[in-house]
Order: sequence, then structure tokens, then C-alpha cells
Amino acid sequence: MEKHEFLELFEAATKAAKSASRGDAKNSPAVSRCVEAIKHLGGAPESLAYEMVIDRKYPQIGKSHGLFTEHQNPRIQSEGKILYSLWLRYLYATGRKQGSRPRDRTVVKKEKKLVEEEMISRTTGDSNRDKVREILHKSLSKVAVEMKEGVVSCDSWTVAASVESAMFEKLGSFEGTQKAKYRSILFNMGDSSNPDLRRKVMFGEISGERLVTMEKEEMASHKIQLQVQNIKEKARAREENRVKSMMMFQSDSMIMT
Repeated sequence: MEKHEFLELFEAATKAAKSASRGDAKNSPAVSRCVEAIKHLGGAPESLAYEMVIDRKYPQIGKSHGLFTEHQNPRIQSEGKILYSLWLRYLYATGRKQGSRPRDRTVVKKEKKLVEEEMISRTTGDSNRDKVREILHKSLSKVAVEMKEGVVSCDSWTVAASVESAMFEKLGSFEGTQKAKYRSILFNMGDSSNPDLRRKVMFGEISGERLVTMEKEEMASHKIQLQVQNIKEKARAREENRVKSMMMFQSDSMIMT
């Protein structure tokens, strides 16, 4: 596959996804065209996909993932998540390979400057919002270590900025009654025993909009969810036993009278 073919496929997938979002049919021709184009994009060589995703001449490729991963059509959404998970793995793998060999200092300095510029461009000017983004970025950066793969810094910053924007849009400022929700999300994202939540957010399985609406129990680690479930089951069993005891007592009382 050549670069121009990759771009044509991406443009076709984008147009079809937008067209499918305006229609009602779950299996319309636009949906099929979009799914087919996404599958072909997934078959692009790793080196080409890596080059296209990071190339600043084509910012739409890296920034429009939400069009697919959060699409209202489940087929497009599913294929979109698979595609972007694949591309993220390419980025991690290439970053790891590049980091394992000596590199020219000038190139390293230029890349470091580009990353710093990318990070600066994601600041909001609001100290509270920027702090939230920093905490989210730190949590999301754990995913690469937990998956035993290298990480590309700008990826976790992109996701952190996206999640924080969704939090700010839905919850408002980090103050007043919303502090508790902010703290709950940040705690669960950084919880060392909760890698699944971080991974799902990082790979788009849970969007920022969805994360904001999740209850504490939903965000909690699998271990805590089991503990909560056990507590609820014990409470339910106690209540059932109490009701049975009351019914037996009432029955005995009726017999005696």
C-alpha cells in the first residue's frame, strides 16, 4: 500500500462515517463502506501506518479517532477501536525500538522540543484544569509499563487532554460539589490495582464522556467490585433471613391465638 492509497482509504472511511451518522439504518451502505475502509486501513504496513499517524502534515488522522471509536453505529465503533488499538501498538513498538539504539543528539533535541511544544499546546491556562490533565497523563503513562511496552509521550497527553475536556464540559470547574467526582475519577485512574480502567480509557474502550457518567463502583478495580458485590449479597441474605423470621413469628402467633 502506498501513502496516497492510505490517504484515500482514510478519507473514504471519514466520509462514510459522517454519512452513516446522519442515517437511521444500522446496516446502511455508508456503514458497510466505512467498515470496509477501516479494515483495509488496518492492513496497512506497520511502517506506513506509523509514518502517517505521526506526520504533522496529516493531523486529521491522529485527531479524528473519536469519529470512529465513539460512532453511534456499533459496527463502525467496534472496527474503529480495533484500528486505533493497532495503531497505538505500532507507536509503542516503534518508540521502544528507537529508544533501544544510540541516536543523534540533534535529532533527540528536536524530537524533545516537538514533544514539549505538543504538551504546551495542550495546556488550558487554567491551573486547576492543567493539574487534572497532568494527573491523568501520569496515570495513563502507566499503561505502557503495565503492558510491558514502550510509550510515546504525546499519546497519553492526547488522551489525558481529551478526558479532562470531557470532565470540564460535563462537571464544570474543579470546585464546589464537583470536587468529589473529580477526585473519584482521578483516584480510580491512578489506583495501582486498577490497570483495566486505565487501559480501557487509553485505547478508547471508555471515552471521556462515558467515564464522567460512571458510578464509583463501575470505575473501581475488579477486586473492590467483588468486595462490594459480596457486601451487597450478605446484606440481601440478612434481609431475607429477617423477613423469614418475621413471617415465622407472625405464623406462630396466629396459631397460638
